[in-house]
Amino acid sequence: MTLAHLPYDRQLARRLAREARAAAKEQVRAEIAYTKQVRRRERVLARARRGLPRQTLIAAGAAVATWPLDGGWVWLAMTTSAVAGLGAWNCLQTLRRPPEPAQPLAAAAPVLPPPPPRRSATFSAVWRLEVVREELRRLLPLVAPAGREVAEEAWRAAAEADAALRWQAARLAAAEPYGCADDALLGALFEGVACQERLVAGVADLVAASADPLGTRRLQDATDALHGLAQGMREVR
Repeated sequence: MTLAHLPYDRQLARRLAREARAAAKEQVRAEIAYTKQVRRRERVLARARRGLPRQTLIAAGAAVATWPLDGGWVWLAMTTSAVAGLGAWNCLQTLRRPPEPAQPLAAAAPVLPPPPPRRSATFSAVWRLEVVREELRRLLPLVAPAGREVAEEAWRAAAEADAALRWQAARLAAAEPYGCADDALLGALFEGVACQERLVAGVADLVAASADPLGTRRLQDATDALHGLAQGMREVR
């Protein structure tokens, strides 16, 4: 894996800080939208609860009133009963299947912490995570359709682990000046980064297998290996 295209300098730290701020703003916007959807849902349900007995009563009353009437009044009562009955039915359906607001985390990018200082022992871990992310973005579009599903699974597992490791690095960097970031904690962080890099190697193997149109067995083996790596990453967390 080459590191030359990602400078180990102040420019990377600035870019990571910008991305963290942008993700935090996006998360806030998604949560505000989710809150508005919840309030809108409550208003719809409140209107349905109030409207159901009223519409039912109007429909029943109009239906009963048709018996002693004649002529145009019968048609008016029947129309009123039908409209009120339809309104009562719509209220009932709304109460049975209320609109569900979309979860905010599904649309928003994961919130990432600001990068650790360049002199921190954890900054190199974040730098390696940037390499992993760029390599996955380059490799995943090259996977053959037969392995696309497991490649997408690997991307999701890598994204979840990437966010967790960046938060771990940020916490260790914050504790580092006080001597609380011991070697065991740093070792666990870099072991997680190494798992990410092994996942990239698995995706690269899958891409290489995709290049051989007759290598069905090799493609299946690479797919199974990558699936095992993705599952293992989720179980470790």
